Amino acid sequence: MKEQEAINYLETLEKGQYITINIPILGDENIPVTAMYMGKDNNNRYNFLDTGKFILSKEFIERGKVTIDKEFDGEKAMEIHAKVRQEQEKKMKKNRDAR
Repeated sequence: MKEQEAINYLETLEKGQYITINIPILGDENIPVTAMYMGKDNNNRYNFLDTGKFILSKEFIERGKVTIDKEFDGEKAMEIHAKVRQEQEKKMKKNRDAR
């Protein structure tokens, strides 16, 4: 899905849901990235987590360079989920140790 349809879909996503974001690299070539939706930031940009973290503005999506698919790579989603849990556990341990 492209542009307004993609934005409408993003508006219905809840934190923690997975999607594939097709990021353009050259001409018609795209890199499909499975990502977890992390919500919007203070600047109303969409935040995603894959093996790193990236942010897309509504304007960038509206320019039609990025497309979004509801389908995603299940193995990659499990990797992301494990990373998120690991980070949460690290923070919880750090908070316990600080007490």
